[in-house]
Amino acid sequence: VEAAMVAARLGLAADAGGPDDGRSVGRSDGRRASRTFLFTDMVRSTSLLEAIGDDAWADLRAWHDATLRALFTEHGGDEIDHAGDGFFVVFATAGAAMACAIAIQRALANQRRTAGFAPAVRIGLHAGEATRTDQGYAGRDVHLAARIAARAGGGEILASASALEGSAVQAAGGLQPVELPGIREPVRLGRVGWQAPTASSGRSGEPRGSARPRR
Repeated sequence: VEAAMVAARLGLAADAGGPDDGRSVGRSDGRRASRTFLFTDMVRSTSLLEAIGDDAWADLRAWHDATLRALFTEHGGDEIDHAGDGFFVVFATAGAAMACAIAIQRALANQRRTAGFAPAVRIGLHAGEATRTDQGYAGRDVHLAARIAARAGGGEILASASALEGSAVQAAGGLQPVELPGIREPVRLGRVGWQAPTASSGRSGEPRGSARPRR
């Protein structure tokens, strides 16, 4: 249900398993492109708004949006949609998208350490093909990325096998087949460890469970 809501608020078609007709995100110009799609979503944002009130929420959302947008720009992301508490961003490479996702979670974690609070954000990544339209990108792989993000938990990065392989990153705990709403076949997904290295890390300096390039 939550995945369908993510797709719906971005103007995507409800049935991700069916053929795309080019109308999901605007009129198609017929061009296909290989991209990595990144979705973010602030977890339990309505409950947070209720708890802190309108004024504090406006300040928090402004900080959240500015922080994430700066990182999108730094890593070459193209913002396609902003839905109030989440983003849809497209990257030319899986490596850039993965680096951006990790940077987002680390920035939020640093804010919690230094300021005492930052919202929990879930991130989903998928590398695939989509049709370029007058408003962005349309196609099954866009829908799939939205559903992957909705499956992630707060503070998690959940990525498809194609996004992991394209970024040369290994999933913490390996890949697992997962059934997603509207997708006919199970999708192999993995969670990305994003914690920064610490003095207590192993000899290589890598934190346990980190996303690390394959050798």
